[in-house]
Amino acid sequence: MKIISIVLLAALIGGFPVFASPAPAAAEKGVAIIYGSRYGSTAQTAEWIAEGMGGKATVLSAKDAGDLGGYEKVILGSGIYNDNLHADMAAFLEKRGGEVKDKLLALFVVCGAPPDQAVGYLAMFAEKCRAKPLLMRAFGGWIKKELLSPEDLQGLEGYYKSIHVPFENYDHTDKAKCIAFGKEILEKMGDKK
Repeated sequence: MKIISIVLLAALIGGFPVFASPAPAAAEKGVAIIYGSRYGSTAQTAEWIAEGMGGKATVLSAKDAGDLGGYEKVILGSGIYNDNLHADMAAFLEKRGGEVKDKLLALFVVCGAPPDQAVGYLAMFAEKCRAKPLLMRAFGGWIKKELLSPEDLQGLEGYYKSIHVPFENYDHTDKAKCIAFGKEILEKMGDKK
């Protein structure tokens, strides 16, 4: 009994690898979905894409993304504001673009423009990544006046007034399309293996 206690004690303090977890295999390394979102529609889109990937992706904000060494592939997403990437995504690419360039699997943008008219935003995003992702997609977002900063509210009110269109809340997000994109990403990953 004393010998068993000594062996267990030694194992617990690291003397023997009896209870050590095996190192994760390369195939077990996951996918990180990193996004920049101002009012939440890009964050929601990232969550739905992850849902479509059946738990094989971890969703992280660009502002808070830590060590990415454990991720085999990366998907980047950004809201579009004044024809530019979200500031957090732009800063992420400036600081860590080289780190994720060779891991880039897919890109997505969320914007007010209809998805078929957002091709330019996707091209700009890919150029800033200095990489050609396997897949790119544009999704619609939402405007919820109650969430807007005073500056954004004033700017959007002015914009809609200038084009003679009423400024109203809208939600152009589409969970089914986001989930389908996640499934498409999984399929393409299978093709790559």
